[in-house]
Amino acid sequence: MTQHKKEKISEMVANFAKEYIVLGEDIEHKQQLLNGAVSAWNIACLNEQKREKAIERYMEEYKRLNSDHGKDILTGAEEDLRLLIKRKFELYQDVNKQIVNAQIQEENGKFRITVATVTIK
Repeated sequence: MTQHKKEKISEMVANFAKEYIVLGEDIEHKQQLLNGAVSAWNIACLNEQKREKAIERYMEEYKRLNSDHGKDILTGAEEDLRLLIKRKFELYQDVNKQIVNAQIQEENGKFRITVATVTIK
């Protein structure tokens, strides 16, 4: 049994994306960053062939939703996505659950992440 079998998915997400999420300036921004981290997690769960297509689709949608962003910001967003995918592999390569919902809440000055998942066979 691997060590993280006892760890909740919400704890894994918090662990693999904490440096990214703390960049958020407020709770709404932290939620946006969490959403991006969840996308990276889910893409990392795909097989290699599907993964690259999913990254392309994610970036197309990101560009569409952020049409006012310059090339540098778009490049940075893709780099962040790829770094998060890599980090998920480094920490939780054998965890193959897709996250269908994730929320971040602030309670007593601390942030708590809750997630809902489905298992991919």
